[in-house]
Amino acid sequence: MTRCFKTKKENTQELNKFLRSKSWFNDQFKIGHSGKYVLIPITDKVKQKDLANKFKGTIEERNLIKIDDKKVENLKEALKKVIPADKVESINRGFEVVGDIAVLEVPEEIVPLEKSIAWTLKRMKPSINIVAKKANKTNGKYRIRKIKVLVGENRTETIHKESGVKIKTDLNKAYFSARLGTERLRILKLIKPKENILVVFAGVGPYPLVIAKHKRNAKITAIEWNPAAVRFFKENLKLNKFENRINIIKGDAHIEIPKLKEKFDRIIMVLPGESHKFLKETLGVAKKSAIIHLYQFEHMDKVKERGAEIKQMIEKLGKKVKSIKGVRSGYFAPKINRYSYDILLE
Repeated sequence: MTRCFKTKKENTQELNKFLRSKSWFNDQFKIGHSGKYVLIPITDKVKQKDLANKFKGTIEERNLIKIDDKKVENLKEALKKVIPADKVESINRGFEVVGDIAVLEVPEEIVPLEKSIAWTLKRMKPSINIVAKKANKTNGKYRIRKIKVLVGENRTETIHKESGVKIKTDLNKAYFSARLGTERLRILKLIKPKENILVVFAGVGPYPLVIAKHKRNAKITAIEWNPAAVRFFKENLKLNKFENRINIIKGDAHIEIPKLKEKFDRIIMVLPGESHKFLKETLGVAKKSAIIHLYQFEHMDKVKERGAEIKQMIEKLGKKVKSIKGVRSGYFAPKINRYSYDILLE
């Protein structure tokens, strides 16, 4: 923490000149900002009474950036200078960046420190305009884990760029995970020319958009029932000039999938924890030798066991499984990960 004088921004120039004339300006640190105020670094030689007689403000201890500091990329390393060391380890997942919004997971025990953590992250990453935190639970009909803005502009809408596409979303209205970008590329590399692809629980469209960008001859159908997600998905078609490339169907997958008049080479079921409940419908529109990517949250020690259960479910529904493999596609909780069960039908 650094000693500084907090005053209104309009005093900056005159105060700076006054401090330097007295050798009270601490030039080892950068001037900080806090809303309509500036935080001017000062030395221990400051005579508080003389400063108070000339300028309105307060002397405070704040976290200012040291001019000769090397750029810190790791949030935990940066926080060691800001919050107690024993609290740093509570931040176990770092942060996720969606567009210009950084999203933190803040455990209950460090909530009083969340603003300090947010400001530290914002200073680390100049491209971030907003730092927010995730709510404790996923709620509502559309199972959205909302965010709360801690610092920066008061908005939750942004445009995220991934794999050459623009993805517009509102994190409080539709689910979107930037962390799945690597998984989307993995699926993309598996797609063969001229595949007919169905994406169930498509959200604002990240899987279809990435596929449409890089697989020009793929035919893509996407189903999503959240009206807000569908609205953003349609905006994303215009943003990326894909209006005629992807067929969006709004509605409940249980109802909409059986209405489809075609069969698919590949079916991507993006909703972990719920996807297996839609197997009956998706198997009905799967071609012979189709590939299904079914996402699930699972304990790392039970991946094979869960795969065997999914295979049994499919075979009870009248289809044979040639192979099934659980591929880790992301972290969820200690020892629990997100897996794509890549299923090849006979």
